[in-house]
Amino acid sequence: MNGMRLVSEMRCSVIILAGGSGERFGAGVPKQFIKLAGKPVICHTISAFDGHPAVNEIVVVSEERYVEDVKILLRDHMFRASIKVVVGGRTRQESSYNGLMACSDSSTHVLVHDAVRPFVDREMIDRCIDALATYDAVDVCVDATDTIVEVDDHGDIASIPRRSHLKRGQTPQAFRREVLVKAHNESLSKGITGSTDDCNLVLRTGLAKVHVVHGSQYNIKITYPLDIHLAEKIFQMRSRHIRSLPLEELSERLRDKVLVVIGGTSGIGRSICRLGEESGAVCIPLSRTTGLDVRHPTSIIRCLEAVHRAHGRIDAVINTSGVLHRGSLESSSDHIISEQVDINLTGAALVAKYSMPYLRSSRGKLVLFTSSSYTRGREDYAIYSATKAGVVNMAQALSDETAGSVDVITINPQRTDTPMRAMNFGVEDKRTLLTARFVALRTLNAMVADNVTGCVIDITMADQEMCESEFMDTDSLS
Repeated sequence: MNGMRLVSEMRCSVIILAGGSGERFGAGVPKQFIKLAGKPVICHTISAFDGHPAVNEIVVVSEERYVEDVKILLRDHMFRASIKVVVGGRTRQESSYNGLMACSDSSTHVLVHDAVRPFVDREMIDRCIDALATYDAVDVCVDATDTIVEVDDHGDIASIPRRSHLKRGQTPQAFRREVLVKAHNESLSKGITGSTDDCNLVLRTGLAKVHVVHGSQYNIKITYPLDIHLAEKIFQMRSRHIRSLPLEELSERLRDKVLVVIGGTSGIGRSICRLGEESGAVCIPLSRTTGLDVRHPTSIIRCLEAVHRAHGRIDAVINTSGVLHRGSLESSSDHIISEQVDINLTGAALVAKYSMPYLRSSRGKLVLFTSSSYTRGREDYAIYSATKAGVVNMAQALSDETAGSVDVITINPQRTDTPMRAMNFGVEDKRTLLTARFVALRTLNAMVADNVTGCVIDITMADQEMCESEFMDTDSLS
């Protein structure tokens, strides 16, 4: 092994293998170009690595006839990283080698990843990079849950290995660059061809042990048509947690930003305004008490125009407005049903529509709010659950429509101590609820984070319990 090489000194190249022809997928187009939540699969994959502090460059390896298509996608989606596109070979081994040879000389380490694994996440990438501080080769694996059967040439069972010793390999795989280069060169000299795995080359050439880090059951490889349906569901359910920045750093990123907070006179919205102002932002609370009603387009247009006229720009629009009426659908009045749809869903759509010109101009952020009930409708929450699921789907679609110009984020807080909750549930043990201030803190951190557009940001009690006490002061809800 290479010893304890510091992660901070690493310069990693990421090789994304996108040489598939789409034959097994049967869609007439390579599976890396199939749309997932409105965006090509390969773009989701590149986004996972784009902007990572250890990533020096990204090398996309493509079949020759699709090289120009890849370049067009890269231009349209405006990634920040340095990205090269190179032609692949006849086999995965050849394609990996071509990508490796295209890596910059300054790169010390290499990550190799399948273009059709779009759910690789920051934590998984971090585990690989952290392990490279100690190991020369790293593989991402998950436990095998099925019994694996080995058969002979006649189709009969030859052996059934112990499942406890078996894992399923995923990507990315990570290497010290010189080790992987040597593994490829020695494999070629020994006539080892057609390998479908770079770790296998390192093992067969005896150059290093391969360390295993945990992968994820969500890190699926899209291979067959059924996989894209599963991927759509994973994308819909996928969420991210955001770590809180030190208040000084948060203030630096928010200073002088103009934030429009709809629903900003009560509950979470009011806490966002207070914390935003403490951080040096200009926060404008809007609500029905200030003359804005999200059900009426003219009201939204008038208020946004007034803010822009007064401040010259709008850097973010945060819509916390919402209404909940508990009760069975059958017992709900038509007015109660319409009010929840009009405020929670139609209102969010109208806010998004009329905010877009201002946010495109500032390359700003649109922040919407959902609820944990968006994943599954709940008894006595039928309409509320439906509207919150609609908000998530709308936000994901908007993130694709506005890719590169506006970030669209959805916040999903667990039960929070707000006037709306008190109205529906009465007196509760506050130790079981999120504070509005903590939700505000995580919301503002999500707003300044990178690579979160289209994501649902979970805010949980576990997050709050781990956070420092200075972030947990409860705002007055009167």
